[in-house]
Amino acid sequence: MVIWMAVLMAAAGLPPEDEFLPRSLQDDEDAKVVTAFFTPRVGGWAGRHFAFQATRTDNLQVSSQQQAFVSTSALAGIELYEHFVVMGIYEASFASKITVQVGGAYVGWREHPKERYGKGVPDEAMIYAGVLIGHLDVNVFDFGEFDRGIGFAAGLELGWTLSSHLAFELYAEYRLIRFEYLRPVSTGNTSMGGSTIAFGIGLDLRF
Repeated sequence: MVIWMAVLMAAAGLPPEDEFLPRSLQDDEDAKVVTAFFTPRVGGWAGRHFAFQATRTDNLQVSSQQQAFVSTSALAGIELYEHFVVMGIYEASFASKITVQVGGAYVGWREHPKERYGKGVPDEAMIYAGVLIGHLDVNVFDFGEFDRGIGFAAGLELGWTLSSHLAFELYAEYRLIRFEYLRPVSTGNTSMGGSTIAFGIGLDLRF
């Protein structure tokens, strides 16, 4: 419909009005084809499937009731035409005796709802998904090791622009990642992780 309107205006010798065109087709000299960004984050990662209890074949019982972690992470990537996003993530999560490190790659789509709906909504909203690879360590003598985990993540990020180069972000992610226990088990759990939730805040620095 928009294309036909532009064609008709051009045929009539009239320039198309910007307000009737999508943002991507408007004559905006400040719009960037590529924007690089870096986002430090702090938050939490939790899931009941992080709890672990097992009896090994050597009759040793091992258990951990830890189900929540404090997380620090960093994302870096590029945004194309103010919408399509490609980014990588590294995150370190900590509990009293457990550390988890994950890295991965996401693709996403960012919209600007405040331009359409006005006040009362975030300046930006992004949905994204991708693959995570991670390693989990339990810092207890002879607890045993866990295999590297490979999983999936999908998230929602809401942003409020502070300046042309800075935005405050809130995020929430669903993560499905499991770390298999490498010692033989006679009864109990054979892995840590599964369906989990990550959440927190961040500052989006743009260049």
